[in-house]
Amino acid sequence: MRLRSDSEPTMTAARYEPRDGLAPRVAFVVYNDVHRDARVMRIAKASADAGARVRVFAFGGARVSRYPTGVTGHEDGFEIERVPIRSIGHMLVDAGRVARRVLRRSAPIGDASEPSGAFASVSPVPVSPVSAPEGAAAALPATPRGIKGWTVKQWLRADRTVRQFSFWHSAGRAVRAWKPDLVHVHDANTLPIATRAARSLRIPFVYDSHELWTHRNVSADRPLAKRLEGPMERRGARRAAGVITVSPSIAEWLQQRYSLRERPILVRNIPPLGDRKIERSGGRLHELAGLAHDVRVIVYCGGITFNRGIERVIEAIPCLPDDVHFVLLGEGSEVYVAGLRSLVDRAGGHGRVHFVGAVAQSEVSQALADADVSIALTQPTVLSYEYSLPNKLFESIHAGIPILVSNTRDAAALVNEYDLGGVIAPDASPEVLAAALLDVATSADRHRAAALDAARDLTWQQESARLVALHRRVLSADTRNGRTS
Repeated sequence: MRLRSDSEPTMTAARYEPRDGLAPRVAFVVYNDVHRDARVMRIAKASADAGARVRVFAFGGARVSRYPTGVTGHEDGFEIERVPIRSIGHMLVDAGRVARRVLRRSAPIGDASEPSGAFASVSPVPVSPVSAPEGAAAALPATPRGIKGWTVKQWLRADRTVRQFSFWHSAGRAVRAWKPDLVHVHDANTLPIATRAARSLRIPFVYDSHELWTHRNVSADRPLAKRLEGPMERRGARRAAGVITVSPSIAEWLQQRYSLRERPILVRNIPPLGDRKIERSGGRLHELAGLAHDVRVIVYCGGITFNRGIERVIEAIPCLPDDVHFVLLGEGSEVYVAGLRSLVDRAGGHGRVHFVGAVAQSEVSQALADADVSIALTQPTVLSYEYSLPNKLFESIHAGIPILVSNTRDAAALVNEYDLGGVIAPDASPEVLAAALLDVATSADRHRAAALDAARDLTWQQESARLVALHRRVLSADTRNGRTS
């Protein structure tokens, strides 16, 4: 059975209707600096291509991002406005600067542009998974114990809270100043910006749920957040003029849990269908890893982090023939990658596991094309992972390579529907995993043909058509100022 929405549009998306002769303004809000957020970038481009004036609101500044604050144009036809956010460390450093001026102390204490030492700004770090797979512990960053560990945890928790409220304030003010006709917010941690903008500007908003927010992979030791997140998402989702999400199971869960009037629209993270056919000979993995062309490659692409099955493949490498190598295309924290390298040495995979970094988002599928098997072994430690449809699954389909996935609900259904490869239990032993990888590779020709057929059916052009159709419907129903668009 095909995984299709209730109403599948044609390949060509409709364009936005002008409002008072002008292109409608659509604001997108995301709680990151957006530079590697492929979904947000694709959605912004789709809206711009369909005739909207688009601005993405994200955070920036030297303390939290590689990008400065302010408005910049993007080559895909939209603007990005990055706003500053504050943290406890920044507030303390700034307070110290004020105190020094008041006390007429001229001696500088460190670099005022960047907090240091105990009050250093820290980017969000991965927390321990709810149930990490065996072997994963070595790849996770060490956490201090005792009073020191408790103090660090409370500091980071308070710092994340300050950052979040700071972003709500800064981004919310920027959105309202731009005066959009529609606000589209990504994930539940931006919903307060949408609800306030909708109330003050009398405009509609759309909620885009990238994952099952209240069941995502974060620490269970968050008593206040757990009490607040559910009601916040429920209120926002029910007030939204439209809800979209990334998998059929998440759409079903959101509608049932929050008693939504209609099922959320499915907009999956699928690459666009390009004009140029992807050829196996154009793949780059062997080149990037420095491997001979006759070497067989298992590939993982995406963020290098826990609960993605990476550790399991590393442990399975000694059970595979010597000509099989594992290549990781993506980025991860230095601490986590160092832990994985240590695991490689202990497992006996030295020289057969290769970390080759990332390539541009538009080049991922072509870069993957010379792989023999792609893995999407998401570990269903939380409900959001059980219901996920990973980006890497669709990137691999468009690359025309066989795929081995965990037996999670929607990913397994997609692989079985199109005969894309194999499905395996998330807790399979290294020996069983190795056998499954070889079995998929043995049937590679059949699965490659199936993937190329599926790529013509599963395209961003189809997904973005539903997005623009929803925006058009929401805008046409907006009767602010006594008119309809």
